[in-house]
Amino acid sequence: MGVKSCGWAMNDGGNKIQVYSLETGKLAATVGNSAGDFTCINLRDGPPNLLVCGNKDRRVRVFDLRSGLSVASLYAHHLGVTAVQGDEWKLVSGGGEGLVCVWEMRMAAKLWEMHNRHPVRHIWFDASTLVTANIPDEKSPRGACITDDDLTAHRRHRGVISLYDFSEDATVQDNVLPICRSNYVEESGYNYNIGLSMPYDALSHRSTS
Repeated sequence: MGVKSCGWAMNDGGNKIQVYSLETGKLAATVGNSAGDFTCINLRDGPPNLLVCGNKDRRVRVFDLRSGLSVASLYAHHLGVTAVQGDEWKLVSGGGEGLVCVWEMRMAAKLWEMHNRHPVRHIWFDASTLVTANIPDEKSPRGACITDDDLTAHRRHRGVISLYDFSEDATVQDNVLPICRSNYVEESGYNYNIGLSMPYDALSHRSTS
């Protein structure tokens, strides 16, 4: 859970995240030291001992629960981070401005992004598929007049669920989006063609064999 700081001049070191053991009911770890509120936390979907979180201070952070230290910090979304998920080498984040970003954790490099009108409220991905949900802040939109509640005429108030399949265009050579296709022979440090399901450890082992 995210815990707000209190007291004069934030004497306790800023806002934090406290992790509790369900088996013992006791505090297992405390991480973070931020002036902003923690808005989203993902511990279930990531690697063991790594916690991914987002903050109102616009940053996505990854903490190692064994040491309590931050292992990654990305300046991600100018209206605050609203959804996060990570795995061994990449992060996917969503923001209040409607932007979804895929990041390479070790290089802190953005690999891909997509924008929709409403804030990102949900993110889920696997090796080749990304699902996002953008939900508007306004839950009861009105029509042209105060008595008009016909939502069919006002699509701008509706949320959007998007499914991105990064294996779909793997054979299209001139598409900027196929980040699943790469042979890693390019010397460029910034490359869109980085696979969602290819950790660097496996690639390094393959290149030296």
